[in-house]
Amino acid sequence: MSLAALETAWPQRELLLTRGARWKGNLGVFLFDVVVIGIPINGLVFGILVWAQSNAFGLMNWLAIPYAAKLVIGFLALDALFYAQHRVSHVVPVLWRLHRVHHADTEMDVTTANRVHPLESLWLTFLRVSLAVAIGVPIAAFIAFLVVLNVLSLFNHANVKLPSRLDRVLRTIIVTPNMHETHHSVHQEDYDTNFAFVFSFWDRIFKTYKSETTPLDGRVALGLDSFRSIRETSLFQLLTMPFRDENAAAAKSREHA
Repeated sequence: MSLAALETAWPQRELLLTRGARWKGNLGVFLFDVVVIGIPINGLVFGILVWAQSNAFGLMNWLAIPYAAKLVIGFLALDALFYAQHRVSHVVPVLWRLHRVHHADTEMDVTTANRVHPLESLWLTFLRVSLAVAIGVPIAAFIAFLVVLNVLSLFNHANVKLPSRLDRVLRTIIVTPNMHETHHSVHQEDYDTNFAFVFSFWDRIFKTYKSETTPLDGRVALGLDSFRSIRETSLFQLLTMPFRDENAAAAKSREHA
């Protein structure tokens, strides 16, 4: 709620759509994720992690790595995994169909962070628990990563204007709203960059970092060309978006423009 208040006080961009027009769908997807994925699946995930830790399962346990090192390595490994899957989601068609639900938001604010299709949430949960078990990530590192990931996701999607000097300093370590705005640009040469979630150095290491967003008609344009209609903000449209033809959606968007 504090970030939402900051968005009102110091916005980075003037919103063309009101919050009410988008928040119902965005928050609806979030609640759907919690009910369908979060509640039933996370109990199972925690049980698997407890079993793995109790039985000293996983690479770091077999190598007898000190616990403090396991915490650091586990956290970094999870963040690296999310960077890698994010890049893959922009390349593999079936994964992009799921991920484009997140990218189709024509504005960007704190609710965009939780605009993730339930099937993508399920896929991400499977990935992170598989890695955690395989390499022996401690439960403490797993929980710490999820907490930091969720807090920073809200932060780097927030429509908040940071002082340029502060932004430059922060983005040397973590992803900032300005940096992530580039990833949500309508231009593919922009949205195929800045894939990092927590630590920004992954983009620099793997040469996917871009410092500036390409403007369109003097303004930073966000979203996807095929899903720009106001009708695409409803919960039903968001849940069915991966299964709809992109060209047909683009035609309907033009009809409702």
